[in-house]
Order: sequence, then C-alpha cells, then structure tokens
Amino acid sequence: MKTYQFFSILSFTSIAFADVTYNVVGYPDSITESFGVLIEGKVTRLSTSNVTFPLWSTMIPMTTTSSSYKFVKLSDNGTIIHEESFLRAFQSSIPNSRSDNNDNKGVASTTTPNEFFERQMTWSQLPNVPQVYEDVRPRASAAFDETQIATIHVNTDPVKFSAMVADPWGHTEPISADFRFINSHLVHNVMGISMKISGKSSRNFRKQSFTFIFDSMKNQAFFERPSIKLCAEGYDPTMIREKLYIDILNSIGVRTQQSAWTRLYVNNKPYGFYLMVDEIDVSFLRETMHHGDSQPSTLGSFYQMASPKIDIQADLQYIGSSPADYPEEVYTNINLGSNPPDAPMTQLLRFMKDLEDYDSREPNGTVYWKNRLDLEGFLRNMALEFLGGSWDGYWWVGSNYFLYFNPTLADSTSVDEGKWQWIPTDFDSTFGNGRPTDVQTTYQEYAPRLVKHDHPLVTKLILENNDINTRFEQMLLEIVRGVFNPAAIFPRIDMYEKMIAMDVEWDRSIDRSQVEGKDLQYTIKDFHDSIVTEVTGVNIGIKPWIEQRAKNIPNQVLTPLQDGSARNIDVSM
Repeated sequence: MKTYQFFSILSFTSIAFADVTYNVVGYPDSITESFGVLIEGKVTRLSTSNVTFPLWSTMIPMTTTSSSYKFVKLSDNGTIIHEESFLRAFQSSIPNSRSDNNDNKGVASTTTPNEFFERQMTWSQLPNVPQVYEDVRPRASAAFDETQIATIHVNTDPVKFSAMVADPWGHTEPISADFRFINSHLVHNVMGISMKISGKSSRNFRKQSFTFIFDSMKNQAFFERPSIKLCAEGYDPTMIREKLYIDILNSIGVRTQQSAWTRLYVNNKPYGFYLMVDEIDVSFLRETMHHGDSQPSTLGSFYQMASPKIDIQADLQYIGSSPADYPEEVYTNINLGSNPPDAPMTQLLRFMKDLEDYDSREPNGTVYWKNRLDLEGFLRNMALEFLGGSWDGYWWVGSNYFLYFNPTLADSTSVDEGKWQWIPTDFDSTFGNGRPTDVQTTYQEYAPRLVKHDHPLVTKLILENNDINTRFEQMLLEIVRGVFNPAAIFPRIDMYEKMIAMDVEWDRSIDRSQVEGKDLQYTIKDFHDSIVTEVTGVNIGIKPWIEQRAKNIPNQVLTPLQDGSARNIDVSM
C-alpha cells in the first residue's frame, strides 16, 4: 500500500487558480474508511455527511482545473487502500440533456460532477434516435436523465426488508424507507417513503423489482414522479432491450413510460443495477396523458390488463354483460370514479361489445374506430409489438397493457364522450428474447391464432379491415424507414453497451445466494453476446433481429408509402 503526504492547500504554478470542489460517490468497506482525491501525487481527504452519504466532497482552495486527478479509498490513517486505475480530466462543462432542468447545464464549472468511484464514464453522449412522428413525451424530468447512471441509496428496517424479499408473493404491504437519489450534479433526499416489491413473474427471481411511492400529502416529491419502478431485467442478459423499446416508442409518438438506468444500494449494501421507469398509475395519467395537468377536470376509466396463464388472457373478447365473466386479475379496474363501484367494467364492456359486433368487412373502418379509440396510437403500438418481436404483449398473449378512457379526447365524432388510449408496459421480452423464434415471420402470420384466444383488435382491425390494414402497412414502412433500422438505431445500442457494461458486470457479481428464487446466471459475456447473437435462453441478438426484421418488411406489404416513395429500404449501416 502507498502512503502519501496530506495537504489542506495544494500549490500550483499554473496561473489558472480557483477554489475547486471534487465529488465522488463511493461506499467504504468499513466505517473507518473514507475517500480522497489524488492530484499530482498529493492526497486530500474527502468528507461526507448524514444528508449526502455516499457522496464525498472537498473544496481545495487556489488549485487548477487543468490537473488530472483520480479518487482513492483511504484507511483511517490516510493510507491508500485502493486507487482508481485511470486518470480523470476536469470536465469544463456539464453536457446538456433533455431530461434535466439544472440551470448549470452546459456552462463551465469549478466543481467536478458527482462521479462514481471506479467508473470512468459519468456521462454518455448518446446518439440521437430519429423522431418519426410527433414527440409526445411528458415534460423533462431530472429523474430520467438517460445520459448518466444515477445512484439510489435506501435506508430501511433490515428485518422488514429481508422479510419482504424473502417472500415476494406473500409480502404485499409496503415498508417505510429513507430515499436518496444522487446523479452527476444533485442529491435529492426524501424521508419515510413507501417501498414495495413490484412486478409479477419477476417476483420469482432472486433479484427483485421495486416500486417507490412518494406521498404528496406528506410533502414527498421526486421530480414530478409520485411513484417510480425499478425493473430488475432478470430475463434479459443485456438489460438493454426494454430501454431500447422505450426509445423507439418515444420516436414513434407513443405515450409511454420514461426510463433511465440506476444503481441501487440498500442499507449500504449493493443490491443491483436497474432500469428505472414510471409507475403507470393516476400520476402517470396526469403527467403523460393529460400533459402535466395535475388536476384535469375529469379522469376516465382505467384498466390494467394481464395474462396470468396462457389460457387466461386480456384478449378483449366479449363474453357477456356481467363483470363476473371477466377475471379481476386479468381485467383490473383502477376506479377513478367513472364507473359505479359495483359495476367497474361498464365503459370497457361497451367498448368490447362494439368490437364484438363490428363487421370487419365494412368500409370506412378508420372512421368507425377513430370515434372510439386513439386508432393511430393503437396501430403504432401494434406495429412495434410486431417489429420488436414482443411476445408478452397484446398481439401475442393479451397482456402487459393498460386501457385508459380519456374524456378530454371527446369531440363531435366520439360515441362515448371520449376515446380509449392504449398504454403499453413491460418490454424486456423483445428483440429476440422470447417465443417468436423466426424473425422472418410476416405480420399476417405473427403469433398463434387460438380459437379461444383470438385478439380481435388485431384480427378485425389490422388483419381483416382493408381501410385500417392500409394504414398499418404504411406505418410499418414509415417506422422501418425512419427508426427501426441499423443506421438509425445501432449507434444508440453501441453507446448503451459501452455505457452500462461495468455496472452490468457489477450486478452479476453480487451474491444473492441467501435469497431463494430464479437466477438465469447470465455473465458479462452473455451481456455482450446477446447484442449480436444468440445465447442460452435467447433466440437471437438485438442487432440481427432489427436488421433482419427491417430487411423483410418491404416484402410483406402491398401498400406504398403515402409520399409515393419506393418501398425498398436501405437497412445497412
């Protein structure tokens, strides 16, 4: 081990002197350890506090930002226990990001960002994803700065937390936790929030997904997001598929969850690397469907759809007029006052009855369904379900979506004082990760057409109605030409691979053997390989899925693009 002399003030010959602050996020191995900054062979110890830990900082007067530096882990007597293997250069400005409202973005600074110990990359300059249709994302939030990986530090009762993760199916009540969010330039503390296990099939894994709930009645807030979800991504060796799918949803103008990666530490111990997304609830409706209006005049009907078993699906087939005909765990009503408590499916059943009675051979299908449904939004969702090979959504298994009846969309053509909007969720089983094993399958043959579980919104609208089918085929071509092709999306994938590789490797190194559950034992090699090829349990890599799917689309459609251009699409890089 090396020992360095300590100086409270460092002297430099450069004329560019300033009071410079250094910041690093790090977890010591014991309470006697700390962190320091090493500049030109001299060490200055950093300090932390009860409201900033694990962020360590110090201000060094009259120093220069031109000197390279590295962070070190120190013993109680100042001996370096471990030092970073690379030198850092002072960043003269903080990159701009859509998802951040920090006033200092893009300006010069004498303060380092909050860098993470042993992570060389603090920000990533992400290649743009082309915008195919109008951008309908909600207002930018510091919660979802996708250019960086934040750290969530949680303190909670260790006994209650252990009991919760040990019995994820039985332990449904939330526990109290103190929450700290640290990214490159801020520390956000919220005390006494609620934390609970999230997800359904993910509960079978050793690494659990979580929901954090911030109660506005207790003055708890998290950047306009009253609740967030941390997705463990246990099925995806790359942990990229869901993020990429959301990127493309944003590109094609679908209202959806926003996302960013984060590390999670619980009671000072590493718990894992996660994709943080919006929780789809009432606050999501206000922020995303109602354009940030916290108190819209009216909220409509809201349903969460699931398929707990292959033979029990939210396929939207009309069975009868009684709500008892529809399992509550399949069609879950989130009652916002639009339906009588004793008849929670009233509005949805009217929609399903219209679908049952609709003759798909009738002309003007677009007009009929635009009076009831955000048809363009639904078709975009189905286009990406097919293009992305989603086997866990509506088209394949009648699952993982929400339906929201938005009364603010009412117009002179509406038949029910508003229109239904489609909200997708859960995108890890995509891009070759799942049951569709043949990327060459056409959309006409995509997904099994089971007699008991036909999906009539697909069958009657997309496959059987000429009017709507024409628009759907145009949409496939527009999306493939605009974003779903190697030239448009591979640069973003490459940067994601570089950006998260070290944290994925860290996640795979965490010992979770004390918790029962599934662990697919993915390695860092699987992480890299599953981007370009098949790995155990995953049929095809992300890139070959996109390339082959995009290449085949022009051969599947009969409809020309609306602008009259050729259907041939160059999918090469």
